[in-house]
Parts: sequence; structure tokens; C-alpha cells
Amino acid sequence: MFTKSMQLKKNKVKKQSKFCKKKSFIKKKSVKKILTKEEREYLLWLQTREHTVCFVCGKRNLSDDIEWHHVKERSSDKKNHFRLIPLCGSKHHRHGELSPHANPSRWRETFSMELQLKYAAGIYEEYLNTKF
Repeated sequence: MFTKSMQLKKNKVKKQSKFCKKKSFIKKKSVKKILTKEEREYLLWLQTREHTVCFVCGKRNLSDDIEWHHVKERSSDKKNHFRLIPLCGSKHHRHGELSPHANPSRWRETFSMELQLKYAAGIYEEYLNTKF
């Protein structure tokens, strides 16, 4: 059995978990390392593009900013920065009945993947034509 002094000493000693002893090797990735030079130039060009209208409604809504949506076949696919389509921020991108994030099944029924990719390719071709 333990004496009273042994029990008090035992209670005072704090156990260190094994989790605290290991160092975390997770590093933050900087945007410069993730994006290539070509991708950075293209994204900058998209931000300065003047006549950008929504893919769904074809309007430039001044109260709702245009946001760029990555076109992907599956949710697990890596984002391709050259496959972007413009959408109204809250109305057609994040919220609303016809938006890829709020209602993806209706989005896919209304706009086929081929149509989205064709539109994104047209924007990228426009970029290539203005670049050279």
C-alpha cells in the first residue's frame, strides 16, 4: 500500500501525453507555391476583365459581385483554374434555387458539363488572344 505522503506526491506529478511531445510538421502552403505563373496571370486577367456577365442570367448585377466558379466533374477533382465560369455572387453561386453550391443536382440538370466547359474554354481562348 501507499502511504499518505506517497499518494500526495503521486497526485502532484502531472502526466504528459504522448501527443504533446510530437511536433506537428504541417506547413502552410503559400499561394505562390500552389499556383503557377500562368495561373496567376490568368486569374489576375479575370479580375480585371471588364465585360464579365453572369453565366446563368447574362447580367452584370452591380449590387451583387461576380464570383468565379470552378467547373469540376466530381467534387473530388482538383480545381483547375483555367475552367472558371462567372456567376452572380449570392444569387447564382452560393445561394438561390439555381446555384452549384446550394442546389447541385438542379444545377447539373439545367446546365450540362459540356456547356459549362465550353463556356469556360471560350473565356480562356479570349485570354490567350489578348495575351499574344
